[in-house]
Amino acid sequence: MKAVHAALISLAAVAGVAGAAEQSPWYVGADVGAQTSRAHGPSGRAYVGYELGSGLRDPEQRQSVEVAVFTRGLEDRGQEARANSIAINWATLLKVTDNFSVSGRLGAHYTTSTIRHSAQWSETEEKPGVFAGVGVAYQLTPRILITTDATYMPLHVTERIKSKTPTVTIGLRYGF
Repeated sequence: MKAVHAALISLAAVAGVAGAAEQSPWYVGADVGAQTSRAHGPSGRAYVGYELGSGLRDPEQRQSVEVAVFTRGLEDRGQEARANSIAINWATLLKVTDNFSVSGRLGAHYTTSTIRHSAQWSETEEKPGVFAGVGVAYQLTPRILITTDATYMPLHVTERIKSKTPTVTIGLRYGF
């Protein structure tokens, strides 16, 4: 979660010092949220993306490749677990109105999950997986978007600690 907070602070700092130069295909973003199940803890994501091809020339639809880091809290019968992931995905942003867009993501992740059985004992699992997400974005300025996403990223930590519930997030995206 500290990484997500640092990414949000960095995003705000970059937005404050950026000039009025031509927009680059690079962007960064961060969001926070929670899974739709009460048994799970908070979630966060920080990402960097690159718009491909004619995305800047065709503002109606933008295709991007993103690299992201995720963190999610999990719990089962009093045992806390934390899942940290790195992911790569294909993202699409489709403009609906001047300020409103819909988005989609499809990708793969590699997750390291740590389960705390007690203060002295924990175990770690590492597994790859897939995820998909849909969302909406509202353009505040030519460079800043407010985003909200619903992401499905199933995790299988142990036979008892699994997560198949979607994660709902809200965040900011800044284009350079």
